[in-house]
Amino acid sequence: MPLDPATLDTGTPKTFDGREYPEHLKAYEQFDPVLLPIAARLGEFNFDALAMQIPDAKIRSVLPRWLASAGWRNLVERRDNDLVAQRTHVITDRGRAWLQQHR
Repeated sequence: MPLDPATLDTGTPKTFDGREYPEHLKAYEQFDPVLLPIAARLGEFNFDALAMQIPDAKIRSVLPRWLASAGWRNLVERRDNDLVAQRTHVITDRGRAWLQQHR
């Protein structure tokens, strides 16, 4: 999803084609302090690898929506190049900057 960089710090990121950050994903931002450091330690990761690092079942259950939220906010990005391949993600430069600011 090609995000418009000018909108990333507005609280409502948008894509170049005008789609807006879904309101329901904002609730998952509260999990950034828990999930982003775990994802950063993994480097490139897939959903299962990240889920295995989360002992709390309640937090593990929000993982799909958190990944969607973090992707919209450009904290993580997908790296798989093939629709048939397993989805892989990495922390972006913006995600690493977030981690530095929230230590």
